[in-house]
Amino acid sequence: MQPQTQSSTATWIDDIHQLVDEHRQEWIDLRRHLHQHPELSGEETLTTNELKARLGALNLPLKLAGDGRGLTADLVTDVSLADSPRLAIRGDIDALPIQDEKTVAYRSCKPGVMHACGHDVHATVVVGAMQVLKKMEQAGKLPWPIAVRAVLQPAEETSEGALHMIHHGALRDVDAIIALHVDPTRQVGCIGIRNDALTAACDTFEITVVGRGGHGARPHLAIDPIEACVAWIDSLYRRMNRSIDPHQTVVVSVGMIQAGHSSNVIPDTAYASGTLRTLHPSARRRALEVIDSISEAVKQQFGCEIKIAWGTSAPAVFNDRKLVALIHDSIVEMLDPAAVDWIETPSMGSEDFSYYLEHVPGAMFRLGVSGSQVGSSPLHTGGFDIDEQAIAHGIQLFAATAIRYFDPALRV
Repeated sequence: MQPQTQSSTATWIDDIHQLVDEHRQEWIDLRRHLHQHPELSGEETLTTNELKARLGALNLPLKLAGDGRGLTADLVTDVSLADSPRLAIRGDIDALPIQDEKTVAYRSCKPGVMHACGHDVHATVVVGAMQVLKKMEQAGKLPWPIAVRAVLQPAEETSEGALHMIHHGALRDVDAIIALHVDPTRQVGCIGIRNDALTAACDTFEITVVGRGGHGARPHLAIDPIEACVAWIDSLYRRMNRSIDPHQTVVVSVGMIQAGHSSNVIPDTAYASGTLRTLHPSARRRALEVIDSISEAVKQQFGCEIKIAWGTSAPAVFNDRKLVALIHDSIVEMLDPAAVDWIETPSMGSEDFSYYLEHVPGAMFRLGVSGSQVGSSPLHTGGFDIDEQAIAHGIQLFAATAIRYFDPALRV
């Protein structure tokens, strides 16, 4: 197949624009439906069924993941690609345990649960992109054959969903993967992209300090686990900044402390939990060494026992440069060269999209969702919402990047 000319490239770009204009309200309605009916991580069966119905209407081969949470759908437009690797487009589908504080018609109908991180948008964009690509195939308007897999993933918020999908074959026959994340710090129409490190690795930890309880009037007869726990946290905050190369960013935060049941009783135990976020493997290794050293020092100082349990650990998202270049070209083609916003520094937040990148190259971009009237509330807050123009932008970029990925001129 001959590479497309500039005029034919403009044709399929125009076709995407036309389809997006025709179905814009349909996708807004889908996003609002998902927003009204959120499901927490591990509970996404109804959301999965809704998305299954939408993709099933396109007559795409579907595969449900285990427990009926999450699914994949393939669009292979030519028998010549039947056994060829796919490009995957990933969207997550779970919500958060946050009360929806908005006064809109599509406000969450589940008390204490809402899509406060935009996963309703992510899922809608994946469904919309598959719909655009399928309709272009049916109309004979694709410039060349493509093989695309939709990956709709549960449990991103608990960093379990990507591993769940990988275990159930989501990356089988996949050559690369792309994703997006809504960004309320960017105006709608602005797309953030970055080469290399985009988000940090995140380790969660729980510390248990075991002392010896006693009466609050006689602390000398006890081993106070609260005092030891406070000393451990204080040392953590002080020593981490003095032990790691300042060029290797490390962020450590304790988000929970729990101890005791009465004001005049020294308890037997104290607990704390938090996160360690790093961009470089060497910095992570050094940080773990520092934490072990602090624990040993506090143990010796106070005569207590310290136990550390490490929990969820998501690697850093490291964007593939070739895929970023394709996304960049899609932004220029579908939106405007001025829509490109190069991200200067990586985020210290984490994303379980990184687990896919341990197997195949991938890239994630930031989708601006802040408008003049709505969309500026931060992620993970009860007021979070989006300017719904952003949905069309995400669909356009996924569809264009998927087409461009299979350009014969780029795959020689």
